Amino acid sequence: MSGLSDIFDGIETALKNGITGLQVYKGAPDAINSYPAAVIDLDDSIDPLIAFNGNTFRLLFRISLYISSGKDENGWKQLWDYMDPTVANTSVIKALRDNRSLDGKADDSQIVKLDRRRRSEVGGGFLFAFDTVLDVVKTVA
Repeated sequence: MSGLSDIFDGIETALKNGITGLQVYKGAPDAINSYPAAVIDLDDSIDPLIAFNGNTFRLLFRISLYISSGKDENGWKQLWDYMDPTVANTSVIKALRDNRSLDGKADDSQIVKLDRRRRSEVGGGFLFAFDTVLDVVKTVA
């Protein structure tokens, strides 16, 4: 398994250990059928000279968290709980901060941005989402 695959696995483990009932997808899925759900992917901007320098990975990962709610007010309140660093078993921030080594798959990781808070109508229901950008460093032998 590659160092990059290991990092994806580590992010998945950190999220699942920190957020009850979370469904995790590595890369964009065709459909999301259960919520809460997180989609892990590389951030759009990757400088290969920085990202893959010698035996070190330094990459930004974008984690999109999705929840489903029938009402706007409830959906936003639920989404804020997933953003609140103090909410155990729910917060993306807490899950990632509590496991900065990503279950031993990285040297260090740090949240650098919460981004793109949004609501979308999908199939007659509402999805609420936000993105977390995670900076990850890993040295491989």
